Amino acid sequence: MRAELRPTQVAPGAVLEVAGTQHRVIGSLRFDWAGTQWGEHCIESTPGPNQWLSIRPRGAPTVVHWTPRYDLFGDPDPAGMTMDGRQWTLLEAGTAAYDAEGDTGTGSRGSCDFVEFSDAEGLLVFESFDGGVWEISLGRLVDPSLLRSYREVVGD
Repeated sequence: MRAELRPTQVAPGAVLEVAGTQHRVIGSLRFDWAGTQWGEHCIESTPGPNQWLSIRPRGAPTVVHWTPRYDLFGDPDPAGMTMDGRQWTLLEAGTAAYDAEGDTGTGSRGSCDFVEFSDAEGLLVFESFDGGVWEISLGRLVDPSLLRSYREVVGD
């Protein structure tokens, strides 16, 4: 039996192993939305753009692997959305405060408006940091037992 991953184990400099693939964490955002707290971690992805991993406390920890969709633009529609031939239903929306550490592309602290949708296969999120444009990402749930975190060891 493995110990449960603690959110404090994941921060810039950590290595995350997701389903057997290693990624280095280069930045972390810590969110607080009306007392609900979670972390999102920017992970290097080669080739291609960096991706994100959320660790959320929903009863049991929920892990979501996010892939940014830089090819999409627009505003979220809380009534529901169709994208990539999939029908998305509103899951939750709000404004969360954040603190950032490392390379996140955000300020060191601020606010993030978010609108999150779901379908049978995953999640879709629109995020606007500090009043900026909406950023869109697709998420897939990851079994928490397939996630490990450790620090890189430098030297011998």
